Amino acid sequence: MPGAAEPLVTRILLVRHGHYERVGELGDTVWGLSTLGRRQAARTGRRLQQIVDIHESSFEGLYSSPWPRALQTAEIASHELGVDRVTVKPYLHESIPLVDAPLAEDSVINHGLPVTSPEDHANTVRQVTRVRERFFHSPRQRSTYVLFSHGNLIRYLVAGTLNLPFEAWGRLDCTHCGITEIRVFSDGYEALVRYNDAGHLPPSLLTNS
Repeated sequence: MPGAAEPLVTRILLVRHGHYERVGELGDTVWGLSTLGRRQAARTGRRLQQIVDIHESSFEGLYSSPWPRALQTAEIASHELGVDRVTVKPYLHESIPLVDAPLAEDSVINHGLPVTSPEDHANTVRQVTRVRERFFHSPRQRSTYVLFSHGNLIRYLVAGTLNLPFEAWGRLDCTHCGITEIRVFSDGYEALVRYNDAGHLPPSLLTNS
């Protein structure tokens, strides 16, 4: 309707980290970006500059997982955006891949992984719930959050928006530095606006593992 006010919405942009170096046995909590990943992160920052107005009063800032590959991606992107602060949230770290018994025989969906223990499943659900409680709230004003995180957590958040079980993650590809956008409206309705958008990366910079 012409002239109608835009609806209140919480806008959540989820960015997967860039390509990273798996050096020796250091592990997930230590591995940092490769040269390729840094190039991906810079382009991602420039793309975010096009779709996020950091000068609006509703811009709530950049948030990141504490794991180096995500935090480094956030820091590089923040430089491109002209943002001088990245807030680290420990619960934005990577989640384990969930596999339930009915899918255990399907190696295409579960990537050959073992069935998840009840304890690991419960811990993952608690982590995802904490992220949703912090950022996926009904808006009192138009708000925008940018979260730099990891593939599994992003896929679980998308699954929640689509009312899918978390175990559906295996059907969702997630590119390094892909951008996903979810919006939450005043009645609590959630909409997936974009998923794994990597149009800012040329084919030579596309990676997902």
